Amino acid sequence: MSGLDYIRTFLGEEIDAALSLADKDILSRICEIRIRKDSYFMIVIKNTSYFLTKDGEFAEHPTHHSIKTPAAYLDKLFLKLCDFSVYANADNIKRGFVTLKNGARVGIAGTAVTKNGEIISVRDIVSLNIRIPREVRGCSIGVLNFLYVNAFPSVIVAGAPSSGKTTLLRDMAYQLSSGFSDRFRKVAVVDERGELAGKTVDGEYLDVGINTDVLTSFQKAEGIEIATRTLSPEMIICDEVSRKSEVAAISEAFAAGISFALSVHIGSKEDLYRKEILRDLLGTGEFSYIVLLLGNTYKTEIMDAEEVYREICRTYRRDICDERCGRFDVR
Repeated sequence: MSGLDYIRTFLGEEIDAALSLADKDILSRICEIRIRKDSYFMIVIKNTSYFLTKDGEFAEHPTHHSIKTPAAYLDKLFLKLCDFSVYANADNIKRGFVTLKNGARVGIAGTAVTKNGEIISVRDIVSLNIRIPREVRGCSIGVLNFLYVNAFPSVIVAGAPSSGKTTLLRDMAYQLSSGFSDRFRKVAVVDERGELAGKTVDGEYLDVGINTDVLTSFQKAEGIEIATRTLSPEMIICDEVSRKSEVAAISEAFAAGISFALSVHIGSKEDLYRKEILRDLLGTGEFSYIVLLLGNTYKTEIMDAEEVYREICRTYRRDICDERCGRFDVR
């Protein structure tokens, strides 16, 4: 059962019937399903949104045949996606998502419930965004052939949402720990949200390689620390680094001789030079390359990490990079 087939089991008879009439090649390219209260049911393919019609067509504009989702439908769907236990999913819900058993992440939009200035839950859900997970075996081979045949560098995978960062990292874990270049590398995957190595609908974990250890549902900083202390990995792979505490844990792991492959969200190539988390990561001096994902094609641009950091120091005020800019003459 594919990721989309599994998600269709949640969507109800009307929508499943419409999708059963759709072109199978188009269905295979769906990357997101977007549902809003009292609005249209929408499909996203390569960052273009379409309106699903009752006869299985994907229209660029809404018509009288377009399927709409009333408030009651969204409420029931949200409970189904939570496996009818909002309480069991409370930690993730307050962070804006639910992870399904097959690793699909469902983004949640609603009203924050706060206590003492901290978000403790989300109520009055108004929209859901279901991202379709994929295993694309071999999608990292081009990157590995270019960077990892004679070396074992640390890399940052950067790209926009739905550009394939998680899919690329998953395949890197699989290939590096399963004999790429005749080496079975020791890999640890820190899978905070259950996406990198999430379970399939049959209850099995996604295959991330025969010499890979997986830490699931650990916060990234904690998981990185545990992997460093107890699993002796050659590489740690994790998704969506965004916090200074995570950078601190990564720095400690570098001191133990561990390489990293991790991802960072960017909206455009220019964000490489402006985003603070990237300045912090590059400021460690340990990353050799940035793998920039272009669109939704798994095509990449390989960038020298030190050159990017040098440009940050030269263009975006030397003081924001603190004393680490002393590595370069940026005059």
